[in-house]
Amino acid sequence: TETQKTAKRPPVVAILGHIDHGKSTLLDYIRKSNVVSKEAGGITQHISAYEITHKDEEHGEQKITFIDTPGHEAFRDVRSRGANIADIAILIVSAEDGVMPQTVEAINCIRKDNVPFVVAINKIDSSRADIDRTKSALVENEVYIEGYGGDIPVVPISAKTGQGIDDLLSMILLVAEMEDLKMDTTQKAKGIVVEANKDEKRGISATVIIKDGNLKIGDFVAGHTSMSPVRSLEDTSGNKYKEVNASLPI
Repeated sequence: TETQKTAKRPPVVAILGHIDHGKSTLLDYIRKSNVVSKEAGGITQHISAYEITHKDEEHGEQKITFIDTPGHEAFRDVRSRGANIADIAILIVSAEDGVMPQTVEAINCIRKDNVPFVVAINKIDSSRADIDRTKSALVENEVYIEGYGGDIPVVPISAKTGQGIDDLLSMILLVAEMEDLKMDTTQKAKGIVVEANKDEKRGISATVIIKDGNLKIGDFVAGHTSMSPVRSLEDTSGNKYKEVNASLPI
């Protein structure tokens, strides 16, 4: 039998919140590519996953995986799955509009799954921004943020200009450190299929987040009543692998 080998793993993060409060713009800024323009009406209509690297003085260079969750009401169930996959959530709230119906829905989703979360107050670059009013609205909805009677971290940001985003990523790493996320690299992989499709040339293809263990070419993936051999592994940038560990989106 193989000896257990426990290692630290990167956090998997979901961004949740009301439509138009800046989820896709934030993710777009973080990974320096453009999701929004490719989507109908600028609303993200599918879930995907992306890994980024963040460097700060306290944590050095570390990886974070982001789940891109849909923003439209019709995708409520899929958005719920986004929160289930996540180790940490970012609740994004516009400093212009404050707490809206889908913000409340996102709060309930996070609470239901008991996911640790950070509040990102977005659009602070706007002339209509009112950070104090937004914080008060959060407290009214029982989100007790730091400085307002609670310990939930809150970071003011602008997904448009990038202001505060480094602080937000550092806060995510701090929360991840407190959660002490581990993986056992000697075990067979366990994870979640985020989305799947059938490609004419490559056959069945799936985006997968591995939550624990090791996955390699030749392994079989089983889910519910379906089973399939792993014929190739690549990340979201198209880099190919023979085997992968937890948290990398494949």
